Amino acid sequence: MKLIIIVILICMLALFLLKVPVYISMALTGCALMMATTGMKWSILSQYLYTGTNSFTLLAIPLFLLAAKLMNTGGITRKLFAFCMKVVGWLPGGLGHVNILSSVIFAGMSGTAVSDAGGLGAIEIRAMNENGFDNDFSCCVTAASSTLGPIIPPSIPLVVYATVSGASVGALFMAGIIPGIVMAFIMMVVVTIYAVKRHYPRTKFPTAGEFFHALKEGFLPLMAPFILLVGIYGGVFTPTESAAIVVLYSLVLDVFIYRELTMKKFIAILKETVRDSLTIALIIAGATFFGYVATRAKIPQMILASMTSIVSNKFTLLIIINVFLLIIGCFLETASAITIVVPLILPLLAAYDINLTQFGIVMVLNLMIGLLTPPFGLVLFVISKIGNISIGRFSKALVPWLGALLAALLLVTFIPRLSLWFPTLLGMSV
Repeated sequence: MKLIIIVILICMLALFLLKVPVYISMALTGCALMMATTGMKWSILSQYLYTGTNSFTLLAIPLFLLAAKLMNTGGITRKLFAFCMKVVGWLPGGLGHVNILSSVIFAGMSGTAVSDAGGLGAIEIRAMNENGFDNDFSCCVTAASSTLGPIIPPSIPLVVYATVSGASVGALFMAGIIPGIVMAFIMMVVVTIYAVKRHYPRTKFPTAGEFFHALKEGFLPLMAPFILLVGIYGGVFTPTESAAIVVLYSLVLDVFIYRELTMKKFIAILKETVRDSLTIALIIAGATFFGYVATRAKIPQMILASMTSIVSNKFTLLIIINVFLLIIGCFLETASAITIVVPLILPLLAAYDINLTQFGIVMVLNLMIGLLTPPFGLVLFVISKIGNISIGRFSKALVPWLGALLAALLLVTFIPRLSLWFPTLLGMSV
């Protein structure tokens, strides 16, 4: 029986490598497992394809996608960038720090790395190159800082993780704040080192008048993450409802304040949102079916038995899981990786008393690093296209930044309080 399961799982990996759509690969693998091991009825397929996406929590995904696209199309991202220029542009390597702070703020509204890379990325790379920064450095800062999007709330990957694992979405959102700040600080240290070594320029320290003018211009966009987080903290609305609030707020800014959103642009945004949302929904549906069949086939129990025989403590286990997730992240899209892996390792996490909220942050950070690595790193390809840099040269230049992200990963993995302190302070169940 174990041999059959191993062969079927290898076939699933082969389907991934052959670039068969992920949801089809998982559904086919689930069907093969079902026929070979469980003897379940075929009616269960349609049932779990439906129940996998029939979730109020998952409604947040298309809404956050729509919000991110509205911000990138309107004037919101430009206002944020101009504000950040006055706040940190005077530091060594000024625009590098502006890039990172912009991503921190944008992360509080969008929830995706690709939206950050594709939206802010074009503005940031162009501005840095025009001001004397090397193109490879501009691309690396932009790519690395885009990983903050799914860590700092709101976060689409954390919504998917919560749906699959049963963890609290609100607690996961709050758990990402301190790790996100730690990541941003480490990146800013790297920027400073490069700036001193390469003599990168910085802007003049702003006068009080210049700062308050930038604050006035950026005040309305800055209110979006504030409204969202205070609303969730205060129990005014759920994370899913917060996504709708952000969409409405972005629409008001784009249509009535900045007046940059035309009907043609809006229709194009809706089409992109529907396409991206359907892709994620199909992945989750296929993965839910696969996860259910895998559980019935007792694959998680097999993994648990194998690991407990060779691993003596949870810290060793976390290192093994981190390495595994880093490899998975190089080949699989984030939502796919979460929906496939989490059901298989839940018993393992419970057996070693690994907190689900902390592990959610660890897992998403691992997968964000995967977005920057060949052969299938999505952010790698997006920034490569925007920055007009070859994948080979870009990958080589990214090595120090990957080292910085790995340092942040180790801190988040082995210091649980980084993730759990803030939600615990707010009285949330973790």
